[in-house]
Amino acid sequence: MPLCPSPMNNSIKTSKYNFFTFLPLNLFEQFQRIANAYFLFLLILQLIPQVSSLSWFTTVVPLVLVLTVSGAKDAIDDFVTSLGRFFCGCVSSYRPGFICVQADLLLLSSSEPHSLTYIETAELDGETNLKVKQALTVTAELGENLQKLTDFNGEVKCEAPNNKLDKFTGTLTLHGEKFALDNEKMLLRGCTIRNTEWCFGLVIYAGPDTKLMQNCGKTTFKRTSIDRLMNVLVLVVSLINLSSLLQPCSSLQSAPPSFLTNEGTSKGTNEKKKNARKFMFYDHSLVEAVKLDDAATHRFFRLLSLCHTVMPEEKKAGNLVYQAQSPDEGALVTAARNFGFVFRARTPETITVVEMGETKVYELLAILDFNNVRKRMSVIVRSPEGDLTLYCKGADTIVYELLDASCESLKEETMEHLNEFAGEGLRTLVVAYKNLQEDYFEEWHKRHHEASTALDEREEKLSELYEEIEKDLMLLGATAIEDKLQDGVPQTIETLAKAHIKIWVLTGDKQETAVNIGYSCNMLHDDMKDVFIIEGHTSEAVLDELRTARKKMNPDSFLDSDEINIKFENPSMKSRILPEEQANGVYGLVINGHSLAYALEGNLELELVRTACMCKVVICCRVTPLQKAQVVELVKKYKKAVTLAIGDGANDVSMIKTAHIGVGISGQEGMQAVLSSDFSFAQFRYLQRLLLVHGRWSYIRMCKFLRYFFYKNFAFTLVHFWYGFFSGFSAQTVYDQWFITLYNLVYTSLPVLGMSLFDQDVDDRWSMQFPHLYEPGQQNLYFNKIEFVKCVLHGIYSSLILFFIPYGAMYDAVRSDGKAIADYQSFALMAQTCLLIVVSVQIGLDTAYWTAVNQFFIWGSLSVYFAIIFTMYSDGMYLIFTASFPFIGTARNTLSQPNVWLAIFLSIILCVLPVVGGRFLKAQLMPTVSDKSVSRGLGLRSVRVLPGLAPGTRLRRTSTRRSGYAFSHQHGFGALIMSGRNMRPKLPFTTTGTFSPNSEKNKHK
Repeated sequence: MPLCPSPMNNSIKTSKYNFFTFLPLNLFEQFQRIANAYFLFLLILQLIPQVSSLSWFTTVVPLVLVLTVSGAKDAIDDFVTSLGRFFCGCVSSYRPGFICVQADLLLLSSSEPHSLTYIETAELDGETNLKVKQALTVTAELGENLQKLTDFNGEVKCEAPNNKLDKFTGTLTLHGEKFALDNEKMLLRGCTIRNTEWCFGLVIYAGPDTKLMQNCGKTTFKRTSIDRLMNVLVLVVSLINLSSLLQPCSSLQSAPPSFLTNEGTSKGTNEKKKNARKFMFYDHSLVEAVKLDDAATHRFFRLLSLCHTVMPEEKKAGNLVYQAQSPDEGALVTAARNFGFVFRARTPETITVVEMGETKVYELLAILDFNNVRKRMSVIVRSPEGDLTLYCKGADTIVYELLDASCESLKEETMEHLNEFAGEGLRTLVVAYKNLQEDYFEEWHKRHHEASTALDEREEKLSELYEEIEKDLMLLGATAIEDKLQDGVPQTIETLAKAHIKIWVLTGDKQETAVNIGYSCNMLHDDMKDVFIIEGHTSEAVLDELRTARKKMNPDSFLDSDEINIKFENPSMKSRILPEEQANGVYGLVINGHSLAYALEGNLELELVRTACMCKVVICCRVTPLQKAQVVELVKKYKKAVTLAIGDGANDVSMIKTAHIGVGISGQEGMQAVLSSDFSFAQFRYLQRLLLVHGRWSYIRMCKFLRYFFYKNFAFTLVHFWYGFFSGFSAQTVYDQWFITLYNLVYTSLPVLGMSLFDQDVDDRWSMQFPHLYEPGQQNLYFNKIEFVKCVLHGIYSSLILFFIPYGAMYDAVRSDGKAIADYQSFALMAQTCLLIVVSVQIGLDTAYWTAVNQFFIWGSLSVYFAIIFTMYSDGMYLIFTASFPFIGTARNTLSQPNVWLAIFLSIILCVLPVVGGRFLKAQLMPTVSDKSVSRGLGLRSVRVLPGLAPGTRLRRTSTRRSGYAFSHQHGFGALIMSGRNMRPKLPFTTTGTFSPNSEKNKHK
C-alpha cells in the first residue's frame, strides 16, 4: 500500500512530567506561588551578613521542606495516574468479545454482511446504543484475505486532523477511480466494536492526531481563589517587611484543599442515568387477561413484539439477547416476551414471534421509520391468516391526533393513566393499530416505492405517504418506561440548588434524551415560565433565538443604560466579568450542539453567557468533548465563579481538565475520567456530601488556618518592630534564633494542623439539612481582604501586649535575693514564652470540634517547647556548642520567678479577653449563618435521619408527559433492516494468512 506514512506514531503521552522535565517544570509551577518566590528572595538576602542578622538556615529549612514534599507528591501522583491510564486503556476496561479501536481507521471489510460493523461510542459521545458503520463496496470485496489486503494499492487523501467527531471528508483513489469517504466509514479511536467477529481497517490518524485526542484538553496548573488572594497578600506583606517570616512557607503545604466550597456553577454530563430501562405495570389483572386470551390484551403485546427495529441474537441455546438501537425498544420487546409474546427472529421480509407457545411468522411489508418530527414509528405486517395490519407507537400528543373518533372513551381513560405515569416521572408511549384493505395497500405500496426511489424531495414525499396511511388508528393503550437514575440523583440536585449552585448539563445525547433527563432529575418542571430551545442552523438564527429569550426574561437588558451594555461598549474596560442579571421568573435553556458551535464564536459568546446565566437550568445536548470544555471555559471567562465538572467517560476528560475542579465517576465507561480528575467516587449522589460536608469543612478549616497563621506571625514579627524603638533599629532580634527557627516548624505547626484536619463548626447532618450553610463559602466571607486586615489589627494588638507587658515586668525587676534579672536574655525568654502560650490559647479558641489529637498537639507542643528550652539553655549544651547556645541558665533562672509567671498570665488575659468578648457580642448581635443553624439544629439533635426521601425513593413530580423515544434509534435504521443488508449469514473467516480470529488462540482478542 504505497501510502506515505505519517511521522506521527500511535503513542500518546499521558504523564505530565518525564525524567528530564520534572525538576524544571515542577519548580516552575511551585514558584508560581508568590510565597515560595518570596522566601527564595528572603533566603538570598539572609546569605548577606550586612543585610540580615538571622542565619540562613532559618529560611532554607522550611523552604526546602515545602518544595521537597510538594515535588514528591506531584511526582508520585503523576506516575500513578499515568500508569493507571496505561493499564486502563490497555486491558482493564475490556470484556470478552470487545475490541477497542486504538487509532482512527478507515473501515475496509468486516465479518458482517456488506461489511457492516456495529460499534458503541460511549467514550466519544456518551451514548451506549449501537451504531452502524459500513465499508466501501470496493474494499468490502477484500474480505479477510490477508494476501489481498497486503496487495491493496490505494491512496487516501483526507482533511487535516481535527476535533470534529461527526465529520470526516476524504477520497480513496483505487485503480484510477476515486471514491468518496465520509464519517460513516470511519472507526474512531475510543469506540468499541460489538457483535462483529472481525474487521480490517486502514489507519488514517494515529496518536495525538486522532479525533479523541484532539478533543482532550491539556492538563493545567489549577489554582484556587484563595491561592490567588494569597499571592496578592504576600506581595503586599513582602513590600512591608522582607526580613522575617510573616507568612511561613510551610503553611501553604499543610493547608487542606478549600476550593470545593466556592462553587458558582457546576457542569455535569449524563453520568446520572443508568442505561437499563424497565417496563412497569401496576395492574395484576393484566397477567390474567393474557392467560384468558383477551383479544385487546393480546393485540397490545403483539404490537410490542412486532413494531420495532430490534435485532435478536441467540449466543447460547435458550439465551435470547436483543440488540436494540434504543434501550427503550429493548425494554418494550423484553416486556412482551415476559408476557408470552416472544420476538424470535427477523428477515428482511418476515418477523417470527412465538405467541403463547405458538410460532407465527408475519410478513413484514413496510417500516415507517422514526424521526424527530414524526415522533412515532409504524410497521405494516400480514398475519399468517392473511390480515393486513398497521401497528404504530409514538408520543401521545402525536398519536392522539391520529386516532379514530370511536376511541373517545378509551382516550379519556388512557389519558388518566398517562397523567398518573407522568406524575411518577415515567416516559410514556401510546400504541395503536389499524386494519388495512388489500386493494388500498397495494396502491399505497406502489406510491411508497416510487417515493423511496425518488431523486428529489424524497423525505417530503415519504412523509406525506406516512401521514396518509397513519389515520383513523384504533387505540390499544399506553406504555410507561422508567428512566432509571442512580439512587439519590434528584435529591442531590435539589439540595445543591438550595445551596445556590447553578447546574448545567452538558451531554452528547440527543435533545429528547437531555430534556427527559432534565425532567427526571427535577431540574425542569412545569412551574417554569418557559423552557427555551435554541436550535438555529446559522449564526444569525442562533443570535435571534438567544436575544428573543433574553428579551423575554429581562427586557431592561437591551436598554442603553444597562450596566453590561455600558461596560462592553467602553473599550477601556479591562475586566470582562459580568455582574449577575435577574430574570423575571424561572426559566430553562436547551441548546443543541450545532447551535452551540455558532454560539461559542467570538461575536456570540457574550450573548450566550448572558442568556444562559439568567436561566435556572441550562442543558447543552449533542455536544462534543471539546464543546464541553469550551462551555466551561466560557463561564470561567465571564463569570466570577468557580466551576466544577463531573463526568464518567473519556468524552468528559477535556471538560474535567478545564474546570477549576474536576470530578470523575467510576462507571461502565472506563476510568479515563477518574484518572484525569481531582476527586473521584462511584455515584453522582456522593457529590452532595463532597460539597456540602467535606468541601464546606475544608473551606472553613482553610480560612481558620490562614487567619490563625497570619495572626500568629504578625504577633510574632511586630514584637521586633516595637523592640526596634529601644534597640535603635539595630536589626537585633527579640527572640533566640533557635526559637525563630522552630516557631513555625515545631512549636505551632501541629496544633493548627490538628484544627485543619478535624475541625467542624457543625456536624455533617446539619450541613446536609441546611444547604444554605454553603453560601458563605460562595461569597468568600470567611477569608478575604477585610478578614486579612482584621488579622493584621489583631496581630498588632497582641504584639503590643506581648512586648510591653514583659518589658514592664522586666524593667528594674529584681529577684527575691535582690539581684537584678532585667537582662536581654531573660526578656527574650519571657517574650517568646508569652507569645507561644497566647497563640496556643488562640488556637484553642478557634477550635470548634475537639478531639484527643487536638489536645495532644496543643499540650504536646507546649511541653516540647519547655523541654527544648531547658535542654538548649543548659550548662552542658553551652559547654559543647558555646557559639550556638549562648542562653546559658536563662530558663531555670527566669521561669523560677513568680513575677514572670504573673506577667505571662496577665499577657494571656489581655490578649484573649477582647477576642472572647467580641465573639460573644457578634454571636448575639450579628450571628452568622452557622450560628443560626446551630440554634435551629439544637432542637433537631434527636433527629437521626435527614429530612426528605431515602436515596432509593423516586421523587414524584408533575410535568408534561414525555415520549419514550428519547433514546430512539438513529434515523434510517428501519430502511437498513428492510434492505436486508445486515441479515444475511455472516461471512466465514478463513485462514488465508497467519491471522485467524476463529482460532482458539485469538478467540477472545
